[in-house]
Amino acid sequence: MRRRCCLILAACLPAIAAASLSGCSPAEAQSSSKAPAAVREVPVTVAPLERRTVERTIDVVGTLRGWEQVTIGSKRTGRVSKVLHDMGDHVRPGEPLVELEAVDAKLAYDQAQSKYLGELVKLGITEQQAQRFIEQYGISEELIRGKQAEEAIDRVPAVVQVLVSKEKALHNLNRQRALSKKGASTVQELEDYENEYRSASAAYENARATARNVIASAVAIRVARNQALQTLADMIIRVPKPELTPPGSSQADAVVYAVTKRSVSEGQMVREGEAVCELIIENPLRLWTSAPERYAEQVRVGQPVRITVSSQPDLLFLGKVVRINPSVDAVSRTFQVETQVPNDRRLLRAGGFAKATIVTDLSAQAAVAPTESIIRFAGVTKLFFVENGKARSVNDIVTGSEGPGWVEVTSKSLPTSAMVVITGQTQLADGTPVVIRTPKPPSDHHKKIETAPTAAPELGSKATESVKR
Repeated sequence: MRRRCCLILAACLPAIAAASLSGCSPAEAQSSSKAPAAVREVPVTVAPLERRTVERTIDVVGTLRGWEQVTIGSKRTGRVSKVLHDMGDHVRPGEPLVELEAVDAKLAYDQAQSKYLGELVKLGITEQQAQRFIEQYGISEELIRGKQAEEAIDRVPAVVQVLVSKEKALHNLNRQRALSKKGASTVQELEDYENEYRSASAAYENARATARNVIASAVAIRVARNQALQTLADMIIRVPKPELTPPGSSQADAVVYAVTKRSVSEGQMVREGEAVCELIIENPLRLWTSAPERYAEQVRVGQPVRITVSSQPDLLFLGKVVRINPSVDAVSRTFQVETQVPNDRRLLRAGGFAKATIVTDLSAQAAVAPTESIIRFAGVTKLFFVENGKARSVNDIVTGSEGPGWVEVTSKSLPTSAMVVITGQTQLADGTPVVIRTPKPPSDHHKKIETAPTAAPELGSKATESVKR
């Protein structure tokens, strides 16, 4: 029955259509076929494209290192008699770390000191006088041929003794010459006195030369004594005194080292140059990071750096760029950046991994648009603007910094000022007519929620090193 009804309806359709057409005039039928369809305006809401100050940053990762890391070795060979510090101890420059047996070194010093004093006895001077001569002339030729050296040599007992003999020989020679002029002496006697005088003069010069040799020998023994004294001092291995101190340290004594490793034990024999301890300056720390080559002109010394580490996830540490490697690594195409990181509370550890953000510009001007206005589809990021009641799309949008409800946008065809579509943009195409609608104000319930007082922070919350994240 249903099939029969469908067949009757299909047969009647042409007649019904003809009857309907017969009721209209030809002009009316032609005009109705040519009338354009009405263009639909899409309702949208808009917001202005704003200009705002944004930060320019570079995200990098790196490794924390001590301001100085040093391996302390032994300058001498010997047996360890005392170990004064172990891993984890904090020491200052000059403090002893390890002591070696010093019996042999003390004997060597005593032997050199006794020889030195013996040479000074030959010269007839005290150790204090010798010290003044060396401080005045140093170890130079002036020490044995200067004016004061000549005066000191003339006071040497052996030289004085020979000088007296020379003067006596000269007196005898002059008396013999006077007798020879009177004819009261023979030629042979005169020659004998002259020979005696020449012998006394040669003995005098030889005594002076011997005194100079004694001075030189005393200086050499003094150097050997000082070497023995240095060897004796080297039997105590101490914390070094750095010449280059970290920023903020007025003197080397303000530097504090931490012992990270002890390599020897009491009773152990150590050789010259063998490591005994490893030390590190842990405040401040150095952060070594590698930045891509394209940022080489943006990174500058003194720029602030924000640092985070996994061991302190709730803290944000502040540092600053202190050194930039002038060369680029040929393999990775990156350049090294060193950041100084204060570590007063010792919350950071050398060798740890850190994430850092280098702030290259604090006051860059940028165009920003509401976050909901961004359209991303098939790898294309675009915005819609309203111009003369129609939508215009910009398809080459590049996003940058983001904030609460806004995102930085850049494009070659971005207008200076315009209204950005924030709702209804999914129904738009380039040139679509739009009608701007006003968003409804929030209800009283929403207002109450927004103006409700915030809860007080919990007591005992974790303090930050410098700035809360």
